[in-house]
Amino acid sequence: MTRPARRVFLPLCAAALLAGCALPASEPEITLSLIDRWPADLPRAQPTPLTLLVLAPQARPAFDSRRMAYSLRPHHLAYYGRNEWAETPPQMLQPLLVRTLEATGGFQAVLAPPQAGAPARTLQVDVLELLQDFERQPPVLRLVLHAQLNDGAQRVLAAREFSARQPMQEASPAGGVRAANEAMAQLLRELAAFVIGK
Repeated sequence: MTRPARRVFLPLCAAALLAGCALPASEPEITLSLIDRWPADLPRAQPTPLTLLVLAPQARPAFDSRRMAYSLRPHHLAYYGRNEWAETPPQMLQPLLVRTLEATGGFQAVLAPPQAGAPARTLQVDVLELLQDFERQPPVLRLVLHAQLNDGAQRVLAAREFSARQPMQEASPAGGVRAANEAMAQLLRELAAFVIGK
C-alpha cells in the first residue's frame, strides 16, 4: 500500500471503529401532563355540620392507566407512545374533588381515605371515559364521570352521569391536555352543584 493510500485508509478505519463503539442514541423522553385545573366560579352553599367523605375514584380498565388515550375512528382506542398522564385519571381526580367541594363551603369537613370517621355523606366518582376523539374535525376531548352520593347508612341519595365534549384547539396531545383541563373544570362545577343540592 502506498504512503498516500495509507494516509486515507488509516483514518477511515479509525472512524469505522469509533462508530461501532459509539453509544446508541438515547430514547426521546416521555412528556408527562396533569389535569389540575379546578373551577374558579363555584356554586356556594349554606354551611352545614355535615362531613363528606370523597372515596377513591375508580376508572374503567381502558382509562385506569397513565397512558393517554385517543380514537381515530368509531370503536377504536389507541395510546400515545411518548405522551402520558403524570398520574392515573382517578389519582388526578380525587384531590380536585376534595378541593372543589371544600370551596363550596357546604360541609364542616371534606375528607379522603384513610381519614374516615363516621361521615354523614360519601361520594363515589368514577371515570368512564377520558379520550381525545379525532373522529371529527375539529377534534374533541371526551370526558365522562359517574357520581353517586350516599348517606351515612350507605343508602343512595342520588346518582348522575356528567359528560363534556371540549373542542381541542390543536390536534395534538398538548391540545388534548388543555381540553381535558377545561372539561374537568366544567364537570367539577356541575358536580359541586349536584352534591350541595342534595
